[in-house]
Amino acid sequence: GSLYILVLVAGLEIRKQIYTCGGQVFAELGLMLRRPETSLTPDLVTTRIIPSIAWIRSEMPLSLQNVFCASFLELVGVEATLDCTDLSITD
Repeated sequence: GSLYILVLVAGLEIRKQIYTCGGQVFAELGLMLRRPETSLTPDLVTTRIIPSIAWIRSEMPLSLQNVFCASFLELVGVEATLDCTDLSITD
């Protein structure tokens, strides 16, 4: 999911490089993850990026209660124990 992409960016220390590319980078990356066959580098997406995100997800499971305070989650109408891999909420 999207949150794990941010973890990957932070871990690789490439935030500054992505920032200079503009705001569309994450939207384009999200599209590549959803439909790798439409990217210019589908093998990179399916053999490197997706497995890396899956590994991070398994090694560092996150839930929204660990990211946001309970009062905020209640305010926006989501459960505190919701998994960050739920793209409809986390996006």
